[in-house]
Amino acid sequence: MSQISPQCIWPQRDWYQQLYIESLPWIKRLDNDSSELDELLANQKDRRLGKYFETLWYFWLCNQSRYDIVENNVQINIGGATLGELDFILFDNKEKKTLHWELAVKFYLGAGDTREMSNWHGPNLRDRLDKKVEHLVSRQSVISQDRRVVEWLAGQGIKIDRCTVILKGRLYFPWLAKRAGNSIEAMLPLECSSSLLYGWWFTPAEFDAEFDEQQQFIPLINSGWLERISTEPSNEYYAKRGIFDAVSDGRVRFPLHVQVVNCCFNWDRVYIVQAI
Repeated sequence: MSQISPQCIWPQRDWYQQLYIESLPWIKRLDNDSSELDELLANQKDRRLGKYFETLWYFWLCNQSRYDIVENNVQINIGGATLGELDFILFDNKEKKTLHWELAVKFYLGAGDTREMSNWHGPNLRDRLDKKVEHLVSRQSVISQDRRVVEWLAGQGIKIDRCTVILKGRLYFPWLAKRAGNSIEAMLPLECSSSLLYGWWFTPAEFDAEFDEQQQFIPLINSGWLERISTEPSNEYYAKRGIFDAVSDGRVRFPLHVQVVNCCFNWDRVYIVQAI
């Protein structure tokens, strides 16, 4: 997401890339021994995807030196009313500033004119990209600037210097647009980064027509939406007909998020939906 709010920083790709480079030695050690992270995730009672995403950031923050966690999941209760929650309050040891971070991870499917954020819908049609961004801009990212909240935080010895919004996820373009020869750049909302992660969504008929019976798929459930799943061949994976059989007998249901195994293109995840 590009910079869209003057009150708050929406980091660009270079910022994330720098964090990744600086954290790479730690990430490699984590690949060799993830027991601490596994235990943290196993003990997490809230299984929502957003909480999983936040816990991954929490674990990273606990294992780097630039940011110190001052508070996490701060409930703002003033005069008996709950005004909202701050995901993270951090101290930036490099810039010597106290930061408010808001995190979100979302997956949206585009229909119609995909250059408009209002035409990007959640898989179950309960959410829209434009509404989520507006909520982040007008509510979540500015709550720490509310006069009542400023005074409430000051009573705890906290003064917020700046807010940052971390909005990640993936956009899924209609397969019909791919078949029509449209480029990602031509279909992308202007507010979104050109380096975003993306995939495609199919109706069951389109999915059936596009893939042969030799192709295998991994249904992605909950945290699997964010994980890097091994794509080595496995008898546990589903062939195309197995996907439809699993839907028919109720083991999985549409909308269904799947990873394409051993794909030969630059996208590997698709949604199968009845319609948008």
